[in-house]
Amino acid sequence: MLQNLDLQIDSYPSRKAMGFYKLKDSTNNFSKKGMETAKKAAAFYAATGDKLSDFKNYKISDLGAEIMYSEQKELVIAYKPGPNINFKA
Repeated sequence: MLQNLDLQIDSYPSRKAMGFYKLKDSTNNFSKKGMETAKKAAAFYAATGDKLSDFKNYKISDLGAEIMYSEQKELVIAYKPGPNINFKA
């Protein structure tokens, strides 16, 4: 009777929700974030160059104030899934 029992536990969905990825998922996520960061950096440098080109009306101290005080914090509360458990008797 005990020979026919089958228990399968897949904890990857819950580990993935907490940020513990498999290597393939991790590399895909890392490459996407890298591309997004590069795009944001290029846009930031272009905008900074445009602002600084108007040196009569825009000071470097203004740029420093924008960079230091522009980030907003956000609190996110979300559901994290548990493991997938399959039991067959």
